[in-house]
Amino acid sequence: MTRSGGAPLVLAAGAYAGALAASAPAWPDDWDGVGFVESIEGFDMGRFRPHAPGYPVYVAMLRVAHVAARSPMGACVLVALASGVVAATFVWCAGRRLAGDRAAAAATALVAIAPASWKACSGVGSEAPALACAAACAWALVASRDGRRGAAESLGVGAGLGLGVRLSWTPLYVAALLLAPRAVRRRALLVGAGALAAWAIPFVAIVGPERLVNLYRAQWIGHASRWGGTAATVPGLARAVWFARDVVVDGLGAGRDALGLAIASLGVASFGFALRERRWIGPSGRRAAAVAVGPYAIWVALGQNVRDEPRHALPIVVALAAALGLAAGRSRPATAIAVALAGCMALRTVRDAYDRRTIPPPGVQLVASVRAEAGSDRPLVFGTRSVRFFETTELAARAFPAESFGDVEMALTRVNSPPSRVWITSEVEGLVAARRTFARVATLCRPPRIDRRRPCLDVYEWRVDER
Repeated sequence: MTRSGGAPLVLAAGAYAGALAASAPAWPDDWDGVGFVESIEGFDMGRFRPHAPGYPVYVAMLRVAHVAARSPMGACVLVALASGVVAATFVWCAGRRLAGDRAAAAATALVAIAPASWKACSGVGSEAPALACAAACAWALVASRDGRRGAAESLGVGAGLGLGVRLSWTPLYVAALLLAPRAVRRRALLVGAGALAAWAIPFVAIVGPERLVNLYRAQWIGHASRWGGTAATVPGLARAVWFARDVVVDGLGAGRDALGLAIASLGVASFGFALRERRWIGPSGRRAAAVAVGPYAIWVALGQNVRDEPRHALPIVVALAAALGLAAGRSRPATAIAVALAGCMALRTVRDAYDRRTIPPPGVQLVASVRAEAGSDRPLVFGTRSVRFFETTELAARAFPAESFGDVEMALTRVNSPPSRVWITSEVEGLVAARRTFARVATLCRPPRIDRRRPCLDVYEWRVDER
């Protein structure tokens, strides 16, 4: 590629990074995000900074970025947007080798502008760097067919480091290694083992082997039985509906409004062109795609919280968007439809990004509500996930985790000076059974499109004369 020919790509990458930075929220989106922010200055898996499996490579990236960003949130955003640019670059390069410039441009645009990928690449979370590693593996698989130098190394490094970024994407990284041509597979496996050892050995040494096993066991039990919403705890056909919603609605932007219906219609049309042009990828390509994405899709559908966490579907969303773009680039009518689809998805993404940047999570709203109270009369607050947002503020001493109303009563017996006011969130179980008088203080909400966990959080005050 000539220098002049590369200038538009550099400008596009810069514009993409700038738009991601401009849309980044000033807070973590969830409880997990708070743990990532806190891990920059104090890694402690026992205190969920972060939670298991520890994300050692992602935390290392955050700490390096913190040197430049000089703030924990700034470091998280810097890693996210840099990962987004890297992922888009690899999608472009792989698409160009597969189907030419026009198809590569369509695939890259759909991947970059999809609501799910934009959200991942503009906030706190390990999905963006994990996506960059997966995109590197995809490019390496395409490049290895032509004997491109460095393909085996890119594949090994992408898979090996990707396991330390987001271990739950293991089916993707392992499939990439297994799909490598025999000529490069052995070298890719050796490089991948080296990349894996580079982070796994110090990680085990820092945490301690026995403590690491105990933390993994305890937090996996919690994921499987209470927090994760797996098929074991939330079975039924509803999981298939949630999974489809994660991909089509939260991932690509479809919905019941006019914009959502337009995205759905254009997506179906693009999919129709993809089926017509399926010969471009060939039977071997389709089998490779099924091997790469199929096991991960099964794992997400059965073992992840598809009801509350659409982010788990990100690899499937990206694979679908890339496939639609690559197929659309094969003909002018299909390209026109892909351009219209990208425009509608961009509008959806802009709306979602604006809401996400301007409407804080309920936990952040709760912190603001307590901060607005008079200093000497500020209440003590009890909840579950929402109270974690207090940890990085000056109000940390006024918030306590409590799963049940009994936990609230027990905690109050340990307080040196009895509070005049107590706030309890709707996350706490047993408020009705407690038979106390609770006055609702506020209902803190966020649009479901940007927060599927618990869009609204009710806050109650426990009246003094009832204690």
